Amino acid sequence: MFGIALRYGISLEALKTANPDVNPYFMGVGTQLMIPITPTPMMATPTPQTSQPTATSTAVLSLQTDCYRDAAGGVICFVLAQNLSGKPIENPTALVTLSGVSTEYSQTQTAILPLNLLPARAALPLVTYFQPPTPEQFTATAQADFWLPVPEEDTRYLGASLEDFQTEVSADGRSAKVNGQVALADPTQQASSIWLLATAFSQDGNVVGIRRWEAPQPIPAGQSIPFSITVYSMGPVIARVEVSTEVRAPLE
Repeated sequence: MFGIALRYGISLEALKTANPDVNPYFMGVGTQLMIPITPTPMMATPTPQTSQPTATSTAVLSLQTDCYRDAAGGVICFVLAQNLSGKPIENPTALVTLSGVSTEYSQTQTAILPLNLLPARAALPLVTYFQPPTPEQFTATAQADFWLPVPEEDTRYLGASLEDFQTEVSADGRSAKVNGQVALADPTQQASSIWLLATAFSQDGNVVGIRRWEAPQPIPAGQSIPFSITVYSMGPVIARVEVSTEVRAPLE
């Protein structure tokens, strides 16, 4: 479902909400999905941001845009969104405009977060892909588009930590493998899903690649879940990899 949500520029949560009877882990050939096209009203008015991170006391998101052209002639853009507020937000999106340097090409698309939750003060990448053909020389800008506040006393998300975390970058710096275990903060709780997002950064702090991992179902209670993720660079060599966790509680 994540790939479908990315293609249509909507959040994964919005797609799942529109298709409550579809199990995203068991979608066979011929499965039909309802694609929500009516945007939810914004809960706040964000301050537009450029490709360089600029923070103000009234902004909720600070954005940094890193784009790379692939061998097929498309362009993938990572928008590192930092939550400047003291509270978590859900389903943040940004509008990314790709413009040709010496051509009239100009396209605007929605970048979405591979997870649902952007914790307070945290920074995670939004992503969008511009289908080929695209100009060889281009500029890209992003501005905050949408987010939802997480309700007070929300119980949908569970705490978790990473254990035995190890990162091994390949000799050419084009890929990195991360291994470890993810454990719930409260081992007596049951999780309905565990997602990990690996984000690769260059030496200059630019996002060069991402990879999302999902724990196999069913998730056993009271056990640490081992994981192994390989993330690839779309641009410069990888200097470090950060991994974020998102654990959902079962629906009541």
